[in-house]
Amino acid sequence: MADARAAYVRTLVLAALIGVPVAFAAVLFETALHDVIDLVWDEIPDWLGWSEPAGWYVVLVPALAGLLVAGFARLPGHGGHSPLEGLSMEPLAPIHLVSILPAALATLALGLVLGPEAPLIALGLGLPPLLLRVLGSHGANERLLVLAGAFAAIAALFGGPLIAALLLLEMLAMSGAVPAREMGRALLPGFVAAGSGALIFTGVAGWEGLHQANLALPTLPAYDTVRIVDLGWCLVLALAVALVVVMARRLAFAIAARAAPRPTAALVVGGVLVGLLALAFRELADRPVDLMLFSGQSALPAVVAEGAGGVLLLAVLAKGLAYSLSLGTGFRGGPVFPAIAIGTALAVAAADLLPGLEETPAIAAGIAAATAAVLRAPFSSALLAALLVGEASADVAPMGVLAAVVGVLVAWAVPDPSREQKNARAVAAER
Repeated sequence: MADARAAYVRTLVLAALIGVPVAFAAVLFETALHDVIDLVWDEIPDWLGWSEPAGWYVVLVPALAGLLVAGFARLPGHGGHSPLEGLSMEPLAPIHLVSILPAALATLALGLVLGPEAPLIALGLGLPPLLLRVLGSHGANERLLVLAGAFAAIAALFGGPLIAALLLLEMLAMSGAVPAREMGRALLPGFVAAGSGALIFTGVAGWEGLHQANLALPTLPAYDTVRIVDLGWCLVLALAVALVVVMARRLAFAIAARAAPRPTAALVVGGVLVGLLALAFRELADRPVDLMLFSGQSALPAVVAEGAGGVLLLAVLAKGLAYSLSLGTGFRGGPVFPAIAIGTALAVAAADLLPGLEETPAIAAGIAAATAAVLRAPFSSALLAALLVGEASADVAPMGVLAAVVGVLVAWAVPDPSREQKNARAVAAER
C-alpha cells in the first residue's frame, strides 16, 4: 500500500513536470497558426496591393489546403481522426504528430471552418510518451500521465485549468474508459498538469508569461437580474441553435458518405466550395470573409459588435454550410469552436430581432446550447458559457444551464452516425 501511494505521488510530480512543456508546445502551435493566418490573409494581399483578398485567391487558398491535407494524410497517423467523430482521447504514437499537426495547421490557417481543439488534444496525448522517455519513467501510471498531457493542452486553449478539467472529466465519463470508482484518481494528475501548464501563459515571479489568443468575448452589457422574458426567449434560442448545429453535422455525414470513394478530390472540391461560400457572403453582406471563414475564435468580437441581425443570419447560414463541408470532406480540426461561433452569431441576431431579449443572456444561451449539441457535455458547456460572459456569469447561469440541457436533448433526439458506428464496433468486438 505504501509503495502504491509513493508511486502515485511520483505520478503527480511527473504530471506537474509534463504540464509545462505540453502547455508551451500548445502555445507554440497557436502562435504558428496565428502567424500563418496573418501571412496568408493579410501580408500577402497587402504585398499584392489588394485592399481585400481577390476572389480567385479566396477560392484558391482553401483548395490548396485540400491538397496539403491529402498529402499529410499519407504520413504516419493519417492526419488524425475525422472531426466527425468528435474529440478523441484515444492514445496515439508520438510519430503520428508529424501528420496531425501540419494537417490541422493547413486546415485552420487556410480558412476552413474547424477549430484547434482536436490537434491540441493530440499534441497533449502525443508528447508525454516522449517526455517520459527523457525522464526515464515508465510503468502502470503512464496512461494517467498521457491523459495529463491532454489536460494541459486544453487548459492552454481555454486559458485556465478549470474548464479543461471539467470538459475532459465529462468526456472520460461518457467514454467509459475509466471506471467511475477510479475517476478521481485518474483525473488528479491531469488537474495538476493543467495547473502547472497554466503558468506558461499566466506568468510567475514577475515573468508575464506567453501570450496566446484564447477563446474570449469582448465586454458585454451588464446583466444584473434574471428576467422572465429572457428565460423564455433563451429556451427558444437554445432550441434553434442546437437544431442548426445538429443538422449541420447530419449534412456533414451525408457529404462524407459521398466523399469517401475519392478523398483527395473531395478535399479540393470542399475547399473550393468553402471559398465560394465566403465570396458569396462577402458580396451579399458587404463584410470581410474573416467573419465566415476559420474557426470563429478570433471573429467573436466582430460578431458581438455586428449591429445588423440580417447580416448575422446570413453569416450563420454560410458558416453552417462551410462547417458541414469542412467536416464532411475530410479536413482536420475540432468541431467545437465553429459551433460556438454559430451559436454566438445566432444569439446576437436574436437579441437584435426578438422583442425584449437582452444580448448577454442570449449569448450565454447560444454558446451553451451549441457546445452541448456537439459534445453532449452539459456541465462544461454551461460553465464555459458562464465564464465567457464575464461579470454577468452568476446571473446568466440559469440560462446557460437550461440551454445546455436543451442542446443535449436535441443531440440525443437526432441519431448521430458516429456514435452508431462506435456502438456497432463495440458490439462486434464483444462477439
